Amino acid sequence: MATSVTMQSDTNDRPWVIGLGVLVVIGIIAWIVQLALGFDVLGVGQSVSWGAYIAAFFLLAGAGSGLVILAASGDLGAFPELKEHRRSALIAALGCYVAAGVTVLMDIGKPLRALSMIYSPNFKSMFVWDFYLLALSIIVAAVYLYRAPTRSIAGVAAAAATLLMIVEGWILTVSAGTSLWHSSLIPVEFLIEGLLTALCLLLLKHGADGRVGELARKGVVILLPVVFALSFVEMVAVLYGADAEAAAAMKLLAGGSLAPMYWGALILGVVLPFVLLLRAGGGVGTLRVAAVLTIAGIFSGKLNLLVAGRAIPFMQPEVSYTPSVVEIGGVIGVLGLAALLFVLGKRLLPVSSEA
Repeated sequence: MATSVTMQSDTNDRPWVIGLGVLVVIGIIAWIVQLALGFDVLGVGQSVSWGAYIAAFFLLAGAGSGLVILAASGDLGAFPELKEHRRSALIAALGCYVAAGVTVLMDIGKPLRALSMIYSPNFKSMFVWDFYLLALSIIVAAVYLYRAPTRSIAGVAAAAATLLMIVEGWILTVSAGTSLWHSSLIPVEFLIEGLLTALCLLLLKHGADGRVGELARKGVVILLPVVFALSFVEMVAVLYGADAEAAAAMKLLAGGSLAPMYWGALILGVVLPFVLLLRAGGGVGTLRVAAVLTIAGIFSGKLNLLVAGRAIPFMQPEVSYTPSVVEIGGVIGVLGLAALLFVLGKRLLPVSSEA
């Protein structure tokens, strides 16, 4: 059995390359400003130390893992209609993973500090485990992309992607001094939100076209109520069963200073997309609007969780957080990078075929 390699080229994606390249340039400029002026140009500080960058990291890593799981589900027989879209899903996953890694480098301020995780890793830290799992997921996804797909490769790729999302949830649950994050539901939420983001990306690409578009629509319709239910259960559990600090942080989300963003994310990012997707005869534009709203809602939900967890530091007044222009530019840049890598990957990466 011989393996041939071909190339795909499409001049129709040139406007996308230019537009996404502009977004990446915005991100590069924001990063240069940050490196030149320091963390003072960011909205984060000593109290709220994780903001838009980490929320974007969780979103991108979850999307990449969700895409790998969807690709594997085709080869594992769960959704055979996804088999022919394996290459697109894996290229998009690799783009999301790489962009997620760049986001972490932006967040730590000094990119060279990441080398310490290679030369002197502290395996008691969940950040180190997350670093190596992200690297492993990239390698496994790349192997899955270029090797003849088998059930074993698909299974390993799906397992690595699932573990990555769970470990990222664990990063929050084991964080000391942040009672709001000490919930066993967070890793489950991260897993579901990763799959939901991946399904939304499929919906953006395929709309209502064929079985894949319909599969994505049904998947989003099923998972949106699950996200809403988990949010409701977590709110009730924390308000009535958790310690005072966690309850105080949750009150900020339920009816305090963070309530507009919290309820806005639930209504505009969960309820409204659900209604739009249930509408009979909704066109492809409606489906894509619902997908964008859902992704934005997931990002906002992660940001709310990060900020609320740090908004009431021990024995100090309540603090607030607003992403700075530099942070917004950086997030725009990494999202553009993920999309640009997908477009370029589809066009330039060789296609392996078995003869």
